[in-house]
Amino acid sequence: MKGVIYFIILVLASGLTCRCFIKDNIEYADHYNKNEIIEADYTGSYRSDKMPVYDLLGFHNEYTVVKYDEEVNSERYLDNTFAALFFDDTDKKALVAHNVHRRIYPASMTKLVTAILACDAIESGKLELDEIVNYSHDIDFDEYNGAMHSDFYAGYSITLRNLMYGFMMCSYNDFGVVIAELVAGSEEAFCDMMNQKMKEIGATNCHFANTHGLHLDDHYVTAYDMYLIINEASKHPLLQQIDSYSSYTMSFYDEFGDLCEWDIEPTNRFVNHNVKLPSNIKIKEWKTGTTGMAGYCLAMKVEINDKEYTVVVADSESSDDLYNTISAMFNLANN
Repeated sequence: MKGVIYFIILVLASGLTCRCFIKDNIEYADHYNKNEIIEADYTGSYRSDKMPVYDLLGFHNEYTVVKYDEEVNSERYLDNTFAALFFDDTDKKALVAHNVHRRIYPASMTKLVTAILACDAIESGKLELDEIVNYSHDIDFDEYNGAMHSDFYAGYSITLRNLMYGFMMCSYNDFGVVIAELVAGSEEAFCDMMNQKMKEIGATNCHFANTHGLHLDDHYVTAYDMYLIINEASKHPLLQQIDSYSSYTMSFYDEFGDLCEWDIEPTNRFVNHNVKLPSNIKIKEWKTGTTGMAGYCLAMKVEINDKEYTVVVADSESSDDLYNTISAMFNLANN
């Protein structure tokens, strides 16, 4: 008799457990619906006089804010761009916003994040700009056809200063790996630092899996996060200096210890004067990027008639179309 009672109890308990399991899965199978946005309500009856009142300082005061699906003057960019923005930084106003919160691939715009962390290490005293950096091993990108490479290999050496100029101006991908190993010991550890830094500056819709931007599926950003990233980059004097050069003589030592010099030019066609601009437009911080998946990209801060602007464009057509698109955007600054 006791055995029968235990059996009945066991069956009931098992049934209850299964019921709870099934109920939980039914209720939480679709626990997040990205299409549903619940707005915060600070005027409801629950509010009391004891609750603090905020003036929306901080992030909202420092940056232009664009809602998740907001489009501004986006008609001409629908067919030829993945994402585009043009912000008036002085007045905190969006002049163009198209797919600014859409996930895109950053290509070599990634190097802005790598450079920010390198500058953090330099400014904290961890690294010295004139210290010699040795190429301890070859760095190849055989899986990426045509990837920008310095052609350095084991035995070469270069100062960190020249490494940074080559990295940002010529977009040498191998230099990014060298910087990562110098700062964090490995590229993997450095990428962890990159993603942590992005959280700190509020760029929460991006993920970086390498230091240079060669394509990986889990390496992505949004145009809006690139806006936050280039604003962070603009705070570093070294990057301000690098981005002001239209040419630079990069020096290094080969495997025999002989001093070599290369005259290098920036990949930005506005800066190397391949594309002309009116005299009232001054290019400040910038980074280009190009891959088959990312298209033709440029993130840039500019000064127009003594006002500050930020432009980020990921173009699906061509390099010419990218620069024509951005040149046309500049006209909006005069309206």
